[in-house]
Amino acid sequence: MKVIYNIKIAFLLSSTFVFLVQVLAKENAKENSLSALIDATSKVKVIYKDKKEYSEAVRRYREILSNAQAIEYESLNLDDQVDYDLLISHIKTKIFEYDTIKLYTLHPVSYFVLGRTNSLFTRPGAIADKGVKEAIKELDRLPQILSNAKDNLKNPAKVWTQNAIYQAYYAGVLLNDSIPMAKVDDSKLKRQLIQSANKASKSVKNFENWLEKDLLKKSKRSPRWKPEEIEFYQFNHEHLDEFGVEAMLEIALKDEIVTRKEMESLAKLIHPSGDLKTVWEKMKDEAPPWRGVLPMAQSFVDIASSWLINEGDHVVTIPSYVDYGARITAPMGRRALSFGGATIGPTVAGRQSGYYIITPLEDRLTQKEKASRIRSYNPYWTNVISYHEWLGHNVQKASANENVKRKMRQLFRSAYFSQSWSFYLEKLLEDEGFFEDRFDYQSSLKHRMARLQMRMWRVQRIITKLKMAKGEMSFDQAVQDYIDKIGMEPTNAFIEVQRDSQTPSPPGREIIGEIVILQLREEYKRRLGSHYSLKRFNDNLLTYGDLPFKHIRRLMFND
Repeated sequence: MKVIYNIKIAFLLSSTFVFLVQVLAKENAKENSLSALIDATSKVKVIYKDKKEYSEAVRRYREILSNAQAIEYESLNLDDQVDYDLLISHIKTKIFEYDTIKLYTLHPVSYFVLGRTNSLFTRPGAIADKGVKEAIKELDRLPQILSNAKDNLKNPAKVWTQNAIYQAYYAGVLLNDSIPMAKVDDSKLKRQLIQSANKASKSVKNFENWLEKDLLKKSKRSPRWKPEEIEFYQFNHEHLDEFGVEAMLEIALKDEIVTRKEMESLAKLIHPSGDLKTVWEKMKDEAPPWRGVLPMAQSFVDIASSWLINEGDHVVTIPSYVDYGARITAPMGRRALSFGGATIGPTVAGRQSGYYIITPLEDRLTQKEKASRIRSYNPYWTNVISYHEWLGHNVQKASANENVKRKMRQLFRSAYFSQSWSFYLEKLLEDEGFFEDRFDYQSSLKHRMARLQMRMWRVQRIITKLKMAKGEMSFDQAVQDYIDKIGMEPTNAFIEVQRDSQTPSPPGREIIGEIVILQLREEYKRRLGSHYSLKRFNDNLLTYGDLPFKHIRRLMFND
């Protein structure tokens, strides 16, 4: 009997052990499920930009990556497979930035963490208490962040440090001039905001002095990146394996020849001389005084909006829940954006907001530089850029906000898609008759010329950055190419090359992205046959958010 009893006990103990192992295994599997790993990834934060934060972030990313690689990919459904691929790409990119190239030691402008504060002024009169509270927290963190920056920054390029000095100035404008004028209903919150801004302002001024007197002397790094560093982003982050450095450069050099010929042919129709540079200068002569630029930009937003509702209603759906318009670039964007850009404002009463922002003449520019800058705001550049920014970026962002609900796709961002979509629209509106419908013959020709200049601008982004990467072009030569081949004003050209040089992100987002969109459109047309329409394709394309094209295609065609 004792033997039988002992056997029963042993069996029960063994069964209990097996049960516990199974429970633990299930719990472990649950913790290492795709959704759990995505959630864990979203919680990895670098808030104060301390070296220890970067080190801990890398450790956590590697841990999550190891657990993710244990997931059986083929067992996942299509949506989960896409999210899995995005997760792996996101983590590898962060490890690359934080541990391989240590971008935080090279990028001084990245320490001006004032996005929340700057956004208070993207939609005047619509500052919610929540936004003010977030800005206060951001301002309270800034002194420590800038202190950590002094420990982190080692040997950036001289032009990157110079850019940070400019940004320090505009941070001062934001903190000292803009914030006291902010419209905040809660008087207590307004006082807190001003107090936090005053403390942050002192730290910014201290940091600016350190940049000028200390870091600038140590900033001796070349502003170029290695081809393999650029390709890391292209292959890992964007999943565009077929478009390496050499392939992109070949496409751009061919496009440069074609676009140049198109501009030269068009010049003969615009001006009796037929001279390209003469045409460019004559177009710039039509720029209004600065006081007229914003009303002009607003008028172009209105014209394009009206056309898309009427003659162009077959192109794309304009969401009814989004407010649009033209605004002045808030302080922190004024040096980064040589001409203008897009900004997404807060959601108020269920309505999203998005604006075409125009950069004012910078205080620090000389009178000669201001006179040069204002010529960029000629009607034709202003119009083409208006629907690139407003219709392109803001409609795309609004659609993403409305349609993208999966956490990983909210976490992942592909600049490739947003930029290529906006660029694709530039020619699309021309092809669909926008210029002819709303402008006279000569004005239509000049708009076409401006659109081609925009195209050459994007072509030069590829050529200059990749030739710099290969050691075949200097920074100054790159600036001169923008002046000579596009007719860009010198100050704007310098800012453009300076901005593009600060990270190893791949150029060609517009040119290469357009190629891929057109390929995708042709496949969509072939698959849908008689059910195809341009509007149906464009509306569908916008529902996927900022995903790499590889994954947009898989989701679009369910394969």
